Amino acid sequence: MSILSDKTDYRAIKIIARSLKLLQGLDNLAMTKTDAFEISLAENMIKSVIESNEQTIEIKQPNEIA
Repeated sequence: MSILSDKTDYRAIKIIARSLKLLQGLDNLAMTKTDAFEISLAENMIKSVIESNEQTIEIKQPNEIA
């Protein structure tokens, strides 16, 4: 279970991004139309979480040259 906060931890965003990559690995595998649709919904929700936290990601990138 997650700990609710005003901001999402950068480490959580990294884990969420890894899960998105795993879901995208399903592209070349056979699955039902219903499962493919639900995976697509999950991918879109995960992308939404990542996009809504872009400011956090940009600020916390290590070794970034301004």
